[in-house]
Amino acid sequence: MNYTNFGYSSHQGTSYWNMYTGTNCTNYVAYRLVTTNKMPNVRPTSAVGNAQDWGRAMSSITDTRPHVGSVAWWGYTGRHVAYVERVVSSTEIWVSESNWSGAFDWRKITKTTSGWPDGFIHFNDLQLQNTQRPRISGTVKVGATLTAGVGGWTPTGSTYGYRWLADGVAITGATSKTFTPSVTQLGKGLAVTVTAFRTSYPRASATSPRTVVAPGTLRAAEAPIITGTARVDSVLTASSGRWTPEASSYAYQWSVDSSPVAGATSPTFSPRPGDVGHRITVTATAFKTGYVRTGSTSTPSSEVLRGRISSLVKPSISGTPRVGLRLTAKPGTWSRPGLTYAYRWVANGVDLPGATHPTYVPTASDLNKTLAVKVTASRDGYTSASALSPVSGRIAPGTLTATSRPTIAGTARVGSLLTASTGAWSPTATYSFRWFADGIAIAGATERTYLPTSRQLGHHLRVFVTARRPGFTTATSSSYGTVEVASGRIGFTTAPTISGSARLGSVVRAVPGTSSPSTLTMRYQWLRDGKTLSGATSSAHRVNVNDLGKTLSVRVTASAAGYETRSITTAKIGPAKSTSAMTASTTRGTGTVTFVIRVTAPGVAAPDGRVSISSNAGVGNAGTVRDGWATVTLTRQKAGTYTYHLTFGGTSTVTSARLMRTITIR
Repeated sequence: MNYTNFGYSSHQGTSYWNMYTGTNCTNYVAYRLVTTNKMPNVRPTSAVGNAQDWGRAMSSITDTRPHVGSVAWWGYTGRHVAYVERVVSSTEIWVSESNWSGAFDWRKITKTTSGWPDGFIHFNDLQLQNTQRPRISGTVKVGATLTAGVGGWTPTGSTYGYRWLADGVAITGATSKTFTPSVTQLGKGLAVTVTAFRTSYPRASATSPRTVVAPGTLRAAEAPIITGTARVDSVLTASSGRWTPEASSYAYQWSVDSSPVAGATSPTFSPRPGDVGHRITVTATAFKTGYVRTGSTSTPSSEVLRGRISSLVKPSISGTPRVGLRLTAKPGTWSRPGLTYAYRWVANGVDLPGATHPTYVPTASDLNKTLAVKVTASRDGYTSASALSPVSGRIAPGTLTATSRPTIAGTARVGSLLTASTGAWSPTATYSFRWFADGIAIAGATERTYLPTSRQLGHHLRVFVTARRPGFTTATSSSYGTVEVASGRIGFTTAPTISGSARLGSVVRAVPGTSSPSTLTMRYQWLRDGKTLSGATSSAHRVNVNDLGKTLSVRVTASAAGYETRSITTAKIGPAKSTSAMTASTTRGTGTVTFVIRVTAPGVAAPDGRVSISSNAGVGNAGTVRDGWATVTLTRQKAGTYTYHLTFGGTSTVTSARLMRTITIR
């Protein structure tokens, strides 16, 4: 032990707390309280003078408990003070002291012997001082091991105890330097209280800052493993992997080429058709209360293979094996749902071109052959597979069936065209026709249409239709009979007309128009003002005096064997007129000109009427023709040469006439 006087020998000439200098107990203790205990060099009270008075004067801080840095006081059993250097136990201490005019020393005092102090004055006892707060090293989260740092203490060299706290409450049993938070501390403020222990010093404690305990981290010691074959519809199974600490539950997410598959969250997964050629991974996410969920992803699988399809029940054919009757393929039963099927019909083992539908209608080329159907099942993501049905019986000839009888369109009348329909047949065919009259075939009547002649007048007609198709048995169907064939009706596509002009002496002719049938005989009757002209029955008529002023028309009558006679009267022409002629002589005067006009017409003795005169002189006039003559005078004619236009208006029996004269007026 170093029995130092702490430098007092160099400072004993200085008075501390106004004590006597030199070697004496009070100045030495005051020196230690100022230099070691950091008290001011001012006497606490004037009563602290002689040693025997210290304890009485400072009774409020005097007791029987020794403490390093306290003052050992003898006031009843002696008159002395000393500085407590060490407290071994409650019954043994060490003090340093300076004796009046004596030597400095350290002294051990035990309570079991004489000399134990009357009390201990605690002016400013030495304490263990925390100079830096304790710290927690490590990540403050559930499951992580934390280590308490003691911080800084003075004096150094203490030993330490630990108490871990959660939200300020001591954690049961947590008294080690290290501590691992559990879920109980999750979200709470974690701190550690460090208590320093040092011989002769009272224990002292300091607490670290609080840090909120975060969720722990689960660590994947081994990634999940996928077992099974990476094939469409095959089941892959994921292990959870191995975790530290062990998790309480797991969630799964399957991915294809790192893209998560919606809904694929169970420990098993069956690759889908769209996954072919891609790689599968699974991420297992571990859960444990108080820990952040953590995922670990497996090694990718090999590329996903196509699924397998197999036939469980062979395809079959339903229907009667006959030309023209539909056969239907049933695909059979297969190992996978959602398949699409392709069909290939086979005749006598040879593929039929174009026969790739679920149904097939045998044709003439299939007659007497056997049929089978090959069904190929496919689905995205699967390898296609095929199966062949058993063969059918030999294909028999087809049956042509008239689903409705032939019909005859048109009117059963001589010369009226009749048209036969084939009726409705199943299947369709090529057709031939045969017409019958009262059950007797009509010679040459083998077309779809027929024009009845006078020979069929009064008879009933029917048509027989014969259907033919390769590979089918020929079949015939007949229409119902018509009503009795009636007489024909003569038709005019253009009505009769009259050609020629209704002028006296001219020949007008009857034009019969266009009519049917071509075998018609035509008769004519001319009419004057709609009345029959006796004897006028030829196709031509010469206009005579009796026709003047009257209209002419002709009635045309057509007839033919087996037809109803028909008459048509033409439109009227006329009235018939005689062609007039006009002559004129002139007499000129001063500013006047007189015209003497004569009008003549064959067959009319002395025509009457009106005549008008106009000219480029701008002055005209008119007059009346009586008995073929008229005189018209024009006055106020200016000198000059003019052209005069004379016009006879005509009558119901005489045509109009025109005449032009050029005259010079002087």
